[in-house]
Amino acid sequence: MDISHLKTFLEIYKTRHFRKSAEKLFITQSAASARIKLLEDRLGVALFTREKRNIEPTPAAHRFFKYAEMVVTGWDQAKQVVALPDEYELSISIACMADIWHLFLKNWIVEIKDQRPGFAFNLMINQSHDVSDLLINGALDLGFVFEPIQLPSIEAHEVLEFEIKLFSTTPNQTPEQALDKNYIKIDWGVSFEYEYSQEYKDQAISNVRTNYGLMAIDIMKDNGGAAYLPELSPLQNDPTLSLYEVENAFIFKRKLYALYRKDTEVHENIAEIINTIKTIIS
Repeated sequence: MDISHLKTFLEIYKTRHFRKSAEKLFITQSAASARIKLLEDRLGVALFTREKRNIEPTPAAHRFFKYAEMVVTGWDQAKQVVALPDEYELSISIACMADIWHLFLKNWIVEIKDQRPGFAFNLMINQSHDVSDLLINGALDLGFVFEPIQLPSIEAHEVLEFEIKLFSTTPNQTPEQALDKNYIKIDWGVSFEYEYSQEYKDQAISNVRTNYGLMAIDIMKDNGGAAYLPELSPLQNDPTLSLYEVENAFIFKRKLYALYRKDTEVHENIAEIINTIKTIIS
């Protein structure tokens, strides 16, 4: 099976649009359709329903997505390792959620690279469950998540603990005022969701939710509002946005974990990288 067929499937799955996907892949729309048709013939199932201009993945496509993504990710990783210049002894693939990159990893990666000049790094942004799946299937060396998976094959290291506080663009608000109609609910993980629901049982449900902290920041820049954000984080240290901590609001504590497989040949190198990060933090 040609890897380009899987890449075409993944792009159409994400965009729900053949023409836009074809343009992004620098192929014709007919070529994109032909690739999907061949893939469907080989799998023996339909992957997309096509009704006028509406393109929707079938249940089979939803089941196939993570396997196609793992194959493509593994292939890209293999290409990087095989094509690694002689001056590099090792290639390390690292994945994290977008907010983890902006909050933490982008501040660490330069020093990690400086201390490991013989390593080549492949950095990726993924959802938390995708990071876990890639690790489990061996398509990833190191992942950073807020909610660790509990498996015998996976090593989980607590990297740091941080506080998430309620901030508003309006000064001197009470928690009830900040959590009113302009409140933006950010998904900081399953533990946060549970603790939030326990603390604010009677609070109205926010009509704006996001799993990306910077998206909340962008909304607050244009329209004001409030959100739970990590204290003194890059997400709220923006000179174009004035944020005020809401006094007497509940403070949540979250942890960042580094995950890697115990049975890979690079596990000792991964442990060294984690120790480097802990040294940077301290």
